[in-house]
Amino acid sequence: MSCDNRPGGESRPAAPRDGSSCDCQRRREFRLSVEGQEMLVTYEPYWSDGEFPVGHFEFRSPYEPPRRIPVSETGYRSHFGAMADIEAYESAETYARLLVEATLDRAPKSKSRSSDNDQLKLF
Repeated sequence: MSCDNRPGGESRPAAPRDGSSCDCQRRREFRLSVEGQEMLVTYEPYWSDGEFPVGHFEFRSPYEPPRRIPVSETGYRSHFGAMADIEAYESAETYARLLVEATLDRAPKSKSRSSDNDQLKLF
């Protein structure tokens, strides 16, 4: 059994190994706001199957032309996550929010421009 939920009718794996229905295969879109910045998120569960199935997230700027979003200077970021990890959370939205927050926590912190250590003294 497979679902035709990809553009162009490309077939993807059917359901999780536990035999649940194909409803979980549908591509979903939702909005996510982090640090006051909105992102459009597309999520496709079971993007690939096999021994370790993965889901696919796309984070996009809601603007045209795309603007910076919290996880990307270009306005687009793709992420593949293990379905076991994604399903450990209450929803794909929760997983996406925590992923963005974790990415921000790992980002290097910029120095304050007013710090005395940023510029050498001339005299």
